[in-house]
Amino acid sequence: MKDDLFLAQANALTQARYDYSIVEKRAIYFIINEVRKQFVEASGQRNLFDDLVLNLSHESLQASDSTLRDVYKALRSLRKKDIFIEDDEKALCVGYINYFEHRKRVPSVEVQVSKKILPYLVELASHFTTYNLTVAISLKTKYAQRFYEFCSQYKKQKFFKMTIEELRHKFMIEDSYPRYALLKDKVLDPAYRELKELYDKGQCDLYFNYSENKSGRSVLGLNFTVVTREEVEQQNILKPEDHIYYIRLWLTDWLNAAKRPRNKAWIEEVISAIQLYPKKAKSLHERLYKMQKSNDSQSYAALARHIVEEDYMEGIRKEKEAWEARKKEIQDEANRVMISKASGKKT
Repeated sequence: MKDDLFLAQANALTQARYDYSIVEKRAIYFIINEVRKQFVEASGQRNLFDDLVLNLSHESLQASDSTLRDVYKALRSLRKKDIFIEDDEKALCVGYINYFEHRKRVPSVEVQVSKKILPYLVELASHFTTYNLTVAISLKTKYAQRFYEFCSQYKKQKFFKMTIEELRHKFMIEDSYPRYALLKDKVLDPAYRELKELYDKGQCDLYFNYSENKSGRSVLGLNFTVVTREEVEQQNILKPEDHIYYIRLWLTDWLNAAKRPRNKAWIEEVISAIQLYPKKAKSLHERLYKMQKSNDSQSYAALARHIVEEDYMEGIRKEKEAWEARKKEIQDEANRVMISKASGKKT
């Protein structure tokens, strides 16, 4: 997939609340690509304070499963839709495009992108999402598109969490699937199957697995594990410090170390021990990663502690004790030799 085109999308947009059709989202992908060409890849400084006029190929927007009329409908809808972004500093309600115009003998559609959204479409923020344009456009369902973006955002961390309420809010489906069983059947599983099938065919760089966080019989949230094509290769080329990075990242999150000093101290003890025995870092990294695939996230803290303590720390402590005992034996033997030599000189 080295010839595929990669994009960067501000995380504020990835995490925003919106609901777009397949063709609408394709238009957004192409808009982002054109903005990147002009603001990121091109030399020279561009003005972010003016609206931007772009020409998009309507054939590319149509793909194989839509018509020119579908493109018109999508762009009309896109012009009317708001995207709402809110953080600690401000709230912004804006649309992607101000207008579109198609001169029917021309193979492209002219669209004007709002200057208010431009900063979110270029790599001005310190955090951004990288995702593959070829994959994004080829996806057949809007939920697969959205989950592909989420997975791309958390590709390095390899996992992310979301409550059922957050998922419904971000996808704007609060009233569509009131029961979790419907949400699973209509949103989660179709998105999973589409990404997994493309991944198995070599046409997608990632997919996700998920587990449920329950309180009794009620599902309150979901834990997603991101599986990437690079993963197997990386396992063979990652350095010990890379494995240790992920171990620290996961343990800190699962054990809520930021608010629990004792857990933080335990994690530091674990990391210090593994740094002394770096060959164990890879296997522990792999164990913790596999644990996420097959267990509920509510059990991560307890399971991780058990794995680390019983399978690694205990062994490290025994190895350390054995090494200390061996060092003592060597030192004792050296002392005996010195005493023996000293006694021989006296006689």
